[in-house]
Amino acid sequence: MGSMMLLDTSSLMYRAFFALPQSMTDAAGNPVNAVHGYLDMTARLIAKYAPDRVMHVLDDDFRPAERVQAIPEYKAARPPDPEALPPQFDLLNRALVALGAEIAAAPGWEADDAIASVCGGSDDGDRIDIVTGDRDLLALVRDADPVVRVLFTVKGVSDLKVFDEAAVQEAYGVPPSRYVEFAMLRGDASDGLPGVPGVGAKTAARLISAYPSVAALLDDAGAHPPKLAQRLTEARGYLAAAERVVPMRRDVRVDVQQSERDDDQLRQLTESGGLGGPIRRLTEAMVGGAV
Repeated sequence: MGSMMLLDTSSLMYRAFFALPQSMTDAAGNPVNAVHGYLDMTARLIAKYAPDRVMHVLDDDFRPAERVQAIPEYKAARPPDPEALPPQFDLLNRALVALGAEIAAAPGWEADDAIASVCGGSDDGDRIDIVTGDRDLLALVRDADPVVRVLFTVKGVSDLKVFDEAAVQEAYGVPPSRYVEFAMLRGDASDGLPGVPGVGAKTAARLISAYPSVAALLDDAGAHPPKLAQRLTEARGYLAAAERVVPMRRDVRVDVQQSERDDDQLRQLTESGGLGGPIRRLTEAMVGGAV
């Protein structure tokens, strides 16, 4: 049985940036903390899980046009990245290309959509581990054909919680197959999704468990207490739009880039890029794990 590890690169870089001090710098004094943390995390993951294949998955567009058209507020209020973070994505790309790593993105879509599409196109019998700090990807978890787990970053990029179907059910009160509907009802302020007013995680889980679909829930809105019935009825427009926004696309084209290992570039990154330790550790892990 083959195994693949999909890294939600943007999510993990963001967490690494805040987990490590900006005093980690290159020869010119530029922060490299996010790249340092990301590469070291990748090395630890390869050493621990020994995947046959590792793919670093990036956002091509974190606000896809179709989602913004449905809900204009989608991710519109997110604060800009810290000034020292965006240049580190360029540095990370240089390092990954020099290492001969696989780098993937779905043109016009988010990393979530690329990851979902890779999972959807995987051969039966494979095991896929998704490493992320994004709860939305829990909707992809399944125990067979293929096995898909989420390794969720709890703290920094070193403390991970493994989610299979039972763990998702235990944590959120719904199976992964219903997580999208749960997220629609609950909402997510960081994504500009208001949810149904007054419906938090516990109420959302209870409603999802009681009905086979959100449509069935709305058809039976009058059976609930008046305040909840009114909120469900008034949220029909939002929920219709959310059906176009919250589910990940599982059918988008994913472009995968992989170059030959470039030892000259790796030496430069080691000597002037402040990445000697992480590159050495990741190189050793990749050789040991035959990735």
